[in-house]
Amino acid sequence: MRVRDYIYNSAAAPDHVAAVREALADREDVDPLDVGAADDREAALREAMLTLRESVRIGENPDVIYDDDEPDFTAGVLITEDETGRRHLHVGPEALDALAGEDDEV
Repeated sequence: MRVRDYIYNSAAAPDHVAAVREALADREDVDPLDVGAADDREAALREAMLTLRESVRIGENPDVIYDDDEPDFTAGVLITEDETGRRHLHVGPEALDALAGEDDEV
């Protein structure tokens, strides 16, 4: 499993977001996107939604990334890719589980 992206909102992040960020800290190939700390929040949200849509392609975005029908990424979204190229979304604390499972695979 390869980690493609991590999108989160530090302005309202739950505890698991810090744990995921810590788990990703040593990875040079992952540049997490914090929509809460962006200078241009609207541009960051557009980038986040494009990244998400590219990963989902077919299907719908997870409801948990929305607050009052607006995307905010408070729960955090980890995007991974398996060996066949298929991408998976891990939302909220599931991101920690996915990263822990990755350690088990090695």
